[in-house]
Amino acid sequence: MTKKWNVKLVTGLFLLAVFVLIGLFGSYIAPYPADYKVKVGYMETDNGKEFVAPPLEPSEQYLFGTDKWGKDILSLILHGAKYTVFTVLIVAAVRLFAGGIAGVFGGLAANGRKRSKHGRITLLTSIPPVILIYFIMLGININPSLSTFSLIMIQGVLMVALGVPGVYNVVYSKTAEIKENLFIMASVTLGGNKSHILKKHILPILKGDFIILYLNETIQVLHLMGQLAIFNLFFGGTVFQPDFSTYISMTNEWSGLIGQSRAFLSYTQWILIYPLLAFMLFLFSFYLISQGLSEQSRKSHRKNPYI
Repeated sequence: MTKKWNVKLVTGLFLLAVFVLIGLFGSYIAPYPADYKVKVGYMETDNGKEFVAPPLEPSEQYLFGTDKWGKDILSLILHGAKYTVFTVLIVAAVRLFAGGIAGVFGGLAANGRKRSKHGRITLLTSIPPVILIYFIMLGININPSLSTFSLIMIQGVLMVALGVPGVYNVVYSKTAEIKENLFIMASVTLGGNKSHILKKHILPILKGDFIILYLNETIQVLHLMGQLAIFNLFFGGTVFQPDFSTYISMTNEWSGLIGQSRAFLSYTQWILIYPLLAFMLFLFSFYLISQGLSEQSRKSHRKNPYI
């Protein structure tokens, strides 16, 4: 009997692999440098010699067109991919690692259901992270004196710190719940210590939850970056040009490209559509993987019900 592939899972993993490759090699395969600009002037076209000025529509030379400054949009997306892709993957991984370890040991130390409720962190989780990060980063992110690397590290640490409590609460509650099972109590009665219970029972059960939780964290980090971009706070730094009342992303990460292009929604839409499409497809890949794994888990549970 052949094994039936989960279409959502396979499609999601394929998309994610493509985005990781783009993040790794995007800067090398980009048609133009990140600072390239179309020169304004007369150029030979199919219609003869014409005066050319950006923004330029998508064409053979500029597949995704150019923005109003003459920058090739495809090149901007490829150069900014590493900031979007690896920020999301790394921040989500650190959130899961820190919150997961604390949650497992906290839940393992909890005694009874009442204590498991009181062990949750509620202070930071009650405040939207976008608000805290916005007011902390506002004074240092726009026309910054710090380097791009420093801004990335500061915002990355903030996104991790504000995400850890949520992960901790989920893992804490799940661990405390698992501890109440009869087979755990039987293991303790037979002399099993906390290390044995953790390795043989808690972690194997939580393994699938950790994968789903990681995917949820990547989605939350992407949402957070997008929300900050709405307020012109772009990851890695923002340049404000008062003459044009324009905010520009310093790293060309995708939420920044979307945020700086919102004004073009009613005309020259390609300036906004292509970065938005890249961002949405990247987000969609995590949704597909998450749904695919959930479907597989439900099928496995029906075949081998957990008792």
